[in-house]
Amino acid sequence: MDQQATLGVLGGMGPLATVDFMNKLIEQTQATSDQQHIPLMVCSVPQIPDRTRFLTSGGEDPFPAMLQGLKMLKRAGVDCFVIPCNTAHYWHQKLLQHSYMSSISIIDCVLDEIEFRKLKKIGLLATSATIKTELYQKRIASLSRQTIIPDSHGQSLVMQGIHDIKAGKIDSGCAKLTAQFQRLLEQGAEAIILGCTEIPLALQGLTATQPERCLDATLLLAQACVKRYQQPQMQAA
Repeated sequence: MDQQATLGVLGGMGPLATVDFMNKLIEQTQATSDQQHIPLMVCSVPQIPDRTRFLTSGGEDPFPAMLQGLKMLKRAGVDCFVIPCNTAHYWHQKLLQHSYMSSISIIDCVLDEIEFRKLKKIGLLATSATIKTELYQKRIASLSRQTIIPDSHGQSLVMQGIHDIKAGKIDSGCAKLTAQFQRLLEQGAEAIILGCTEIPLALQGLTATQPERCLDATLLLAQACVKRYQQPQMQAA
């Protein structure tokens, strides 16, 4: 790995999810010393306007704040950025066009895993904005696969669970999200995309005991980052 290569994290959406991504990145890195870990520059700004509110009911556009964060990362020497927030990927292409940096997309990471596992029916737990904008559904349909999403009442409970996690009420969020996870399995889903980076924080029990049923977007993003940044170093060793 080029010693100058630094991975940038545009985070804070939300703060716990950003820390979860960083933890998973460290856990997935094969390192025996500090120096073997991936150089990381993190911009965690929780004050970025709410992505779901803007996309579903109007409000302040989060794009300018996200772009400002990316510019900070670029000035700090970042050569590639990631966003540990699924809904924020509604602006991913626009951010790429304005940032002049490369990026690893959390959506791409999940789609690659779906193809690798040869899954046909995939459940999706995500924010209402991610579902409304069909960030996953369109890509999954392009692979001739089927997406199963909660009904309107179930989606309301998913959002309540996500808000619980953001408020630090992990147990409450876990109960709501676990119920919807099981409901999607009952409807024929072979695996469920944990398509909001708050969700894996509540469903750690399921990701540990039923990994074959989970598509943890945060974990898949971390694994892709390790593969990109550490593989050249390992080959050169």
